[in-house]
Amino acid sequence: MSTTDLVTRHLADPQAGWAIGTFGAIAEFHRDPDEAVVLTEHGATTPRGGIGLWLGSAIRVVAWECPAAGDSWRHGIALCLPENESAMSARAVVTELGADAEALREDERDDILFDLGAGAPHCNVCVRTADPEILRLLRAAVGRPLLETQLFEELPGSSPIRVFISRLGRVEVRAPIPAPGGRTPDGPHTHVLRDLLRRRRTHSANVPLPTRLVPCAEIFPANAIHDAHGNRQRFDVAKHEAFQAVLADHGDALCMKAKFETIAAIRASRPPFDAPSYTRSQRLARRVALRQMAQIDGPSRMLAAWREVFDCA
Repeated sequence: MSTTDLVTRHLADPQAGWAIGTFGAIAEFHRDPDEAVVLTEHGATTPRGGIGLWLGSAIRVVAWECPAAGDSWRHGIALCLPENESAMSARAVVTELGADAEALREDERDDILFDLGAGAPHCNVCVRTADPEILRLLRAAVGRPLLETQLFEELPGSSPIRVFISRLGRVEVRAPIPAPGGRTPDGPHTHVLRDLLRRRRTHSANVPLPTRLVPCAEIFPANAIHDAHGNRQRFDVAKHEAFQAVLADHGDALCMKAKFETIAAIRASRPPFDAPSYTRSQRLARRVALRQMAQIDGPSRMLAAWREVFDCA
């Protein structure tokens, strides 16, 4: 399946989520099945937000899995670029950029875009507004590092449109920013976390991506054990098999090898044995395989023995 076909298929699926961002600052786009949406080959827009993608030949598609809380797991599809082709402005101070000519909605292309200066090398973390009071707050912070301003305290109450931009596209979020300690809304939303931003990572260390590749947009296909809001649900075999097919085409070969070896050993009733040559990503893949076997094959003494050794966290 081509990258364009993969993107178009998941844009049409309301159970698939999308994200653009960096470690500590991310914009996510989700939509409800009955929500009004304008779909194109490379984008989707709803009253609460949208995503627009710019696809090129240099994209490397990487499907991944990693353990999650309890006995669950997460998965995704990272649309990556090489480090040298992923670079954005990496501005370190709040900067007024002028009218946002590439806004997803035509009636907002005269509104003013500000880069908040998060300093991420591959993602510009921005907000857009035409509101005079919000413009005043933002212009007062221009030229200063984000972490030294009061914008974290001042912007949530006014909720300007958040715009996260990479070399592969943009996510826009119109939903209100929740109050500190408030519940993250369903649908499009953003997270900006100061402590994580300071780490200057492109993505979580738990997401097994090849070195020197940078995730510039991400797809989160329907999950077999979580619904679109992250709530646990009964294991869905069809959703599991659909993602395993993507993983077979775009997953890391060493991680796939670790999964196959683990599953084969348990089904052959071999007691737990380690593979010292496994990388961290392969060890994570082994844990995912054990959790998936619990859903597919059901409990067994051999599976329990393997999980006690390799998945007891």
